[in-house]
Amino acid sequence: MKSSIRPIFEKFAFVISCSFFTACATPYYLVTSDFMTADNREAPPEIVESQTYLSMIPKITSLVVKAPEGCANETASESSGEAAGQDVLLKTTCGIEMAELERALTKVGFQVISWKALQNKVLKEESTPQAASTELGAEVLFQINSLERSLVQAGQDARWERRFYESNNEGEQFNPAALPAKEGEQLIKQIRKKEASLNHQERLSVTINASASLVETGETMWFYEWTHAEKREQDATMNVLAICNDGKCREVPVTRKDQSAEEGLVSGSSEAISKQKNAKDLQNSVYHKLLRDLVTNLATSFKHQS
Repeated sequence: MKSSIRPIFEKFAFVISCSFFTACATPYYLVTSDFMTADNREAPPEIVESQTYLSMIPKITSLVVKAPEGCANETASESSGEAAGQDVLLKTTCGIEMAELERALTKVGFQVISWKALQNKVLKEESTPQAASTELGAEVLFQINSLERSLVQAGQDARWERRFYESNNEGEQFNPAALPAKEGEQLIKQIRKKEASLNHQERLSVTINASASLVETGETMWFYEWTHAEKREQDATMNVLAICNDGKCREVPVTRKDQSAEEGLVSGSSEAISKQKNAKDLQNSVYHKLLRDLVTNLATSFKHQS
C-alpha cells in the first residue's frame, strides 16, 4: 500500500515545488521600452517694440491687415479639417488665415477694417497700402510677411529605455531579470518592431512673421515672429511578453485573467453612433488649431505691451 502512494505523493510534491521555482516552468519575460523625449520647451514668440509703439498703443483703436503676396488657397472645410476638399464652388485666397487673424484682433478690442477692402482699393485705385489705409480710416497697417506650415520629425532628442523583467503568461511585471547577451538581443529585436511605429511620426508646426506700422507716418513700430508646433506625444511605454527556451526567444500573446472557455460566446452587442462632424483630414485639423493659437497670441501680444 505504501509503495503505491509514495510515487503519487512525490509527483504531487514536484508540481507544488514548480509553482514556486521558475526553473521547472517555461520562463516568461516582460520587455518594457519607454520612449523618453527631451524636455525642450517651445521657444516663446520673438517680439520687438519701438518707443513709438509703447507711446501709441493705448490710443490705437482701428487697424487693417494686409495679406502676404501668396498664401494657402483653401476652403473653410479644408483648413479646419472638417471635410476633405471635393468640388469647390467658391473660395477666397488667404480668406481662412486672414479671417482668423481679424477675428483675434477684434476679440481683443480693435476695430478691424476688412483686408479685402484694403486689397480692392490698392488694386482698383493703384494706390499704396499706406495711402489706402489712410482713406479707410485705419490707424495701423498690419502686414503679414509670411505664414508657413512645416513638419517636424518626431523622436528628435529622444531615446528608448529598455528593461527586462520576470513575468508569467498574464504579462505581469515581477523582479528585474538578467539574461545572457544572446537572449537579450533577441528580446530587443522583438520590441524594436513596436518602437518603429513611433519613429516615423511627424509633428506639424506653423510659423508667422508679422509687423505693424503707423499709417500716419509709415514707421514700422512692432515686429512679431513665432513658430508654434504640435505638442509632442507623451512618453509612451511599449511591452512585449516573450518565452525563452534553450537560448531561443519568441513573442507570445498575453493571457487575460478573465479568459475562459465561454469567451467565444456572445448574446448581443451595442454600438454607439455619432452624427457629429469628424475631421476628415487630421493634419489640416491640427493646422487650424495651431493657427488659431498663434493668431490669438499675436493679437493679445499687440494689444498688451510686454
